[in-house]
Amino acid sequence: MLLSDRIRKVRESYGLTQTDVAESLNISPSTYGQMERNANRSSHETLSRISSAIGVSLLFLLDTENENYKECKNSL
Repeated sequence: MLLSDRIRKVRESYGLTQTDVAESLNISPSTYGQMERNANRSSHETLSRISSAIGVSLLFLLDTENENYKECKNSL
């Protein structure tokens, strides 16, 4: 699976639109859409910001082979 597909599927599984994520990043929805589509060429910082906006860890977001689209969060 491509990273851009993974980001979209994770975002959608949390019920977030591109506009929701863009607002949390203080950017336009079109800019976020471009970031999501070009994720394979994004910097670590950009991917980190996206993962924070979606509410998942960067490692979970980058795990493109993981078929789960919601992160299991352990509460200790």
